[in-house]
Amino acid sequence: MPMPTRLIGCERWYSPARLFAEVRQLLFTALTLVCLVPVTTVHAQEAPSDASFSSLRIAVSSGTLLQQSGMPGWSPGSDLRLSVDTRYGRGWIRLDVSYRAWQGADDVPDVIDQSGNPATVDLPDAQTTDILAGVGFSSAPRAPVSVHAGLLLGNRFMLFDLPSTAPGRLESEMIVGPWLRLGGAIGRLGMFTEVRVLRVLTRPRWDSVGLSAGLAWTIQTPVWIRWILQ
Repeated sequence: MPMPTRLIGCERWYSPARLFAEVRQLLFTALTLVCLVPVTTVHAQEAPSDASFSSLRIAVSSGTLLQQSGMPGWSPGSDLRLSVDTRYGRGWIRLDVSYRAWQGADDVPDVIDQSGNPATVDLPDAQTTDILAGVGFSSAPRAPVSVHAGLLLGNRFMLFDLPSTAPGRLESEMIVGPWLRLGGAIGRLGMFTEVRVLRVLTRPRWDSVGLSAGLAWTIQTPVWIRWILQ
């Protein structure tokens, strides 16, 4: 299957000044979300310093995109996500992996061919895997209902349904964005819903707003994992 001349209308941009400006804007958004979290409850129920890495919160969820721009011609499916959080000082550190399938459209207008006639192309289906890490803060971690907010940074790997030797079959782009999670827990089992705003650092911008829901389990960190983290 031929690739369109303009695959997603995006190109990488590596200008340090532009990159810094984009990350600064998203960091400001994340900090704003964090400031909305009731700080007094964070300090009132702050865990002791030796609580860092003492537990792992493992969450599985699925969600949909409420809005996305920057990848015309592809329709996103629901995503599957696995995240692991652990307490560190007054906040949390987080590792996050998500998968989503995209369906390519048929007969998409492409550039004009050599004979001067407009050309069309069938877009290949695609799969994206996001691998992200970040930090966050929460209100009243031991309360029945809590608010979590933070910032994630990582890479998006895009695999297109093309022959293994086709150029552009696998691409990787930097991705960054804030998230906000509202959750409740009974014992070690919790439920939550999360809003996430992600930006893939391409030109033009590839932005998305996603909503997901899932379950979380809190377990004691195995001794050997805690030793590695410390």
